[in-house]
Amino acid sequence: MEPTTDSKHFVQYVNRSLEEGEDFHFLLFEFLQRLDLTQLQVRLVRLKSRIQKNGEASKRDLKTLESILAIYATANKDYRYLCSQKILDRSETRRRKLLLQRFFQSEHNFNDPFQSHFVFFKGDSKKIDPIRRAGPLRVSQFVNRLVRFIIAMTGGVFLVVPMIIMVLGPSQIESLVTVSTSVAFLSLILSFVVRVSNVETLISTATYAAVLVVFLSLSFIRVYF
Repeated sequence: MEPTTDSKHFVQYVNRSLEEGEDFHFLLFEFLQRLDLTQLQVRLVRLKSRIQKNGEASKRDLKTLESILAIYATANKDYRYLCSQKILDRSETRRRKLLLQRFFQSEHNFNDPFQSHFVFFKGDSKKIDPIRRAGPLRVSQFVNRLVRFIIAMTGGVFLVVPMIIMVLGPSQIESLVTVSTSVAFLSLILSFVVRVSNVETLISTATYAAVLVVFLSLSFIRVYF
């Protein structure tokens, strides 16, 4: 395929991709990636062998070492990053491969060079920017104290509100329903909202239920005796 024809096909291929509004898929090229890493490793091995044999590292050796190591580290990071992207399934991979062949097939191609995994970056913001979803390493003293105050008030509300309901309506059935509902609601909060272990959830729920039951018992003792 002539270079001028290739140039036209490049534009046509990209225009088609944009017009269809698809996520841009690209070849992973595992063979070439691993080939590149292998040749870099071999170059480093031979450089290491030469330095150890000579018992010294010349300026040229150090400059070569610095250059190859930088390229080697970058190649490893790039390969790891590309492999962490979303890989298309088999049917979609075949479709993408046929598209490339339709636009860029050449008589000079050998051994199916379009055969490789296709990957794409859809939904990749979480991978490349984990700092945005991570919690802050530090918070101000005001925020810390405010959160502690809110938590303390919430704990107080969980105790005071059921007690007020039981005092205002000293019915045995109503009080038992209030205790059961409060314990169930606290269990839901600890299970789905607050991050605590199973043991902490059990201890907190049992302690809360015990306090309400004791208060309920004392209330009935005062009422009936």
